[in-house]
Amino acid sequence: MTKFKFFKNDNNFVGFECSGHTGYDEYGKDILCATISGITQSVVLGLTKVLKLKIELKRNDKKGYLKVELPKDIKSNDLQQAQVLLNTLYESIRDLNLGYSSYISMEVIE
Repeated sequence: MTKFKFFKNDNNFVGFECSGHTGYDEYGKDILCATISGITQSVVLGLTKVLKLKIELKRNDKKGYLKVELPKDIKSNDLQQAQVLLNTLYESIRDLNLGYSSYISMEVIE
């Protein structure tokens, strides 16, 4: 199962953590895990390459682990732009969770 944690502060997403493989299918054929990887990597690229934010990033591909945290001293404008990406990630995972709740769990931590 893939477990998502979304971190919020003052009603803004400030990061997320994703851990574990979905187990939907065998390694190399798991389209659900591939979908999650694509979505999360797009958000990381958006934060780092498009918005040029210095995020804190931890990952372990073998364990299916990814943790992203926005900078503590992020400017208000950058925070608002990051919300578009992080809210899109949240809604995407929420939508996947509705159809595949046996393989994905999620929670929001304030």
